[in-house]
Amino acid sequence: MPLERKKVGEVFHFYGKIGVAAIRLTDDGIAIGDTVQIQGPSTNLEQTVETLQIEHTDVSRADPGQEVGMKVRERVREKDFVYKLGSMEVPLREPPAKAPSPKKAAPPKKAPAKKAPRKKKAPVRRKASRAPRSKARRASRRSRPRSR
Repeated sequence: MPLERKKVGEVFHFYGKIGVAAIRLTDDGIAIGDTVQIQGPSTNLEQTVETLQIEHTDVSRADPGQEVGMKVRERVREKDFVYKLGSMEVPLREPPAKAPSPKKAAPPKKAPAKKAPRKKKAPVRRKASRAPRSKARRASRRSRPRSR
């Protein structure tokens, strides 16, 4: 049985001392026990997911849109792609689809509901900062002789 490869997400950070890849899940979710492949220009790692954490809490499954930490055996790099590997399921034989009977009419479609207009956020006011002194002025102060 050939293996099917489906993109799950992307590595956005690697913690070298503890050997953990931070993964942003974009296309599909992963769970403990899944086989994943992390691939990039200089990375090709295939392993089973043994630990998953979200915000330092152990989880058994993570869905798209979440950021997870996963223990890895080798070094991975930022922007490496993460794929989930699974066996391709080949259906034996499917019965032909029945044509819909002409007597039943489809129910009329409803118009989508209008969304409420978004409120505009007030602009953020930033505190005014002093301009830094020029380097020439700083240097001239240091080179000036002291009075005693």
